[in-house]
Amino acid sequence: MLETLSRDEFLQLIALKSDAFDQRQLMGQTAFAFGCRKPAHVGEYLVLDAVAMGLVGMLNAHGLKLEDAADVVLRFWKEWLTLLAKAEREEQPPLFFAVAVQSPGPGGAYDSSLPRRVAFGNANQIVETLYRADESYGVAMIPVHGLLRQLRKNAQLAKPKIVLPERFTIADNEPGYENWWAEIRAYQERAEARLKARAKAKGRRAARAPARKRLVTA
Repeated sequence: MLETLSRDEFLQLIALKSDAFDQRQLMGQTAFAFGCRKPAHVGEYLVLDAVAMGLVGMLNAHGLKLEDAADVVLRFWKEWLTLLAKAEREEQPPLFFAVAVQSPGPGGAYDSSLPRRVAFGNANQIVETLYRADESYGVAMIPVHGLLRQLRKNAQLAKPKIVLPERFTIADNEPGYENWWAEIRAYQERAEARLKARAKAKGRRAARAPARKRLVTA
C-alpha cells in the first residue's frame, strides 16, 4: 500500500539534481515520510517521501533554513499526513501546513534556536492559532492542495512520465486503514534498523582507520 519510486523518479518528482540532493542529505537538510531520516531501502523511495521533501522545499522558500524546515517536517509528520489525507478528499476550503517564522534580525538572518510553532487547517484556523498569538512572527503557509498539484505536474513532466496513485493516503473511515498503519509502523522499524546499521558500520570504519602520525617538535 506504500507506493515506491526509484531514485531517478523520486528526484524528478521533487525537481532536484542528484548532487544537490546528496549534499542536502549530508547536511541534514532532508526529511522523509513518517519521521524517517533515511528511507528503509537503498535507492527506493516512497511517494510520501516526495511530499515530505516538497514541504521542506516550500518552507525554505518561505523563509526557513533547510535544516529547520526538515526538522519541522520530521517532527510533525503525523499532523501533515492527516492534513494530506483530508486535502485529498476535500477541495474546499484550501488547507495549509503553517509554521511561525521569526522576523529576520540584522542581515536578514533568522534565529533557528527558537522553538517552532506549527498549525494545520484552513486559513481561519491558521490565523487563530498563529497570527494572533504573536504578531512579531511571520507565518509560512504551505498550501497542501498546491503541493499535490505541483507533484502531479512534475510527474507528468518526468521522462518517462511517472504514474502516481490516485491518492497517497487512506482515510480513517476507509477499508484498509488499519493495515496501512501497520505497514507504516513496519516501514519505520526497517528505516530505523537501516539507520542504526549505517551508524554502526561507520563506527567500525572509524575504529579501523590508521591513526595519523603526530608531528613531534622539540
